[in-house]
Amino acid sequence: MTDLVQLHTFEPQRYTDLQRALRARLDVRWLHPWAALNVSIAGPWRPAELWPGAPERLVWTSTFSLPEGGLLTADGELAAAEVGTLGRRHAPITPAELLAPTFGAGLAIWHSDAGRSVFVSLWRDRRLRHSLRLEPGVQVVRCDGERVMIEAPPRHLPEVDRAGVLLGAWARFLGEDLPVEGVQRLLFADTLADLTMASPEEVLIGRGEWCLEPERAVAGK
Repeated sequence: MTDLVQLHTFEPQRYTDLQRALRARLDVRWLHPWAALNVSIAGPWRPAELWPGAPERLVWTSTFSLPEGGLLTADGELAAAEVGTLGRRHAPITPAELLAPTFGAGLAIWHSDAGRSVFVSLWRDRRLRHSLRLEPGVQVVRCDGERVMIEAPPRHLPEVDRAGVLLGAWARFLGEDLPVEGVQRLLFADTLADLTMASPEEVLIGRGEWCLEPERAVAGK
């Protein structure tokens, strides 16, 4: 699995809404000339469908991919880092992180096997309530919505590892722990990645430009 970038919400996610919200926060001048960004959306689904005993609450999930491998220029990354508290929190600049504040409640995640890193941020009432970035053996960066705390190298990690960071974020998002242990815990990120595997990919950005909304999305089909 390559980098996993997802946004989970309790409200419906639609292509047109995501594109409009992202365009409002991401200046086209920041994009690489060849930048490409795709999204696939799944939902509603229930955690109990995947993990018996988990909550029955409806969730929508969007997964973002960068088929060309990059989105922003160096100057664009510097400019985007000034949005909100991105730079201060060492938050990766991802569509999920930029879009999360536009929902009443949102969980943004970034899980990188290549970089052995993970980042989660939880939003309620369009305000940041929690974020955590872990680079095992290097640093952990926490934020409670106001204060940013950095440990380099990490000295105390209740979450234990990257899977624990994801599960802890989901527990905050749902309001209760997920009954995930053993092999399911090891494969938790892969299970999240599979959520949108059967959903069509829509192009948000192609060749450094915003794409037109698909006809079926405009028609509400």
